[in-house]
Amino acid sequence: MSKEQLDAVKEQLLSKENESLKQSVFSAYLEEPERGANMIIAFATDKGLKLDATSTEVVDYLENLDDDDIDIEITPEMLTSVSGGKSRRFSGQPN
Repeated sequence: MSKEQLDAVKEQLLSKENESLKQSVFSAYLEEPERGANMIIAFATDKGLKLDATSTEVVDYLENLDDDDIDIEITPEMLTSVSGGKSRRFSGQPN
C-alpha cells in the first residue's frame, strides 16, 4: 500500500461529484470503521484507481488524517449513530 494511492482515492472521494457517496462512506465509517474502509476500497475499484490496501490499512490511514483534510457535514443521523442512539429505544418511561 502506498500513501500516494490512498491520497489519490481520497481526492476522488472528496470531489464535488461524489458528495453523497462521501457522506455514506463516512457515516458507515463512524458506525463501523472496517465497513467504511471496505466502501472506500470498492469505490477505488469502481473508479479504476489502483489501491493495494487492506481495510485495516485504510482505517489506519483515515485515523492518521488531519481533521482539516476532510470536510464532512455531520448529519443528525451520524451523530445519533456515534452516540449510540440507534440502539436505544425511548419507552417514555424514565430509567
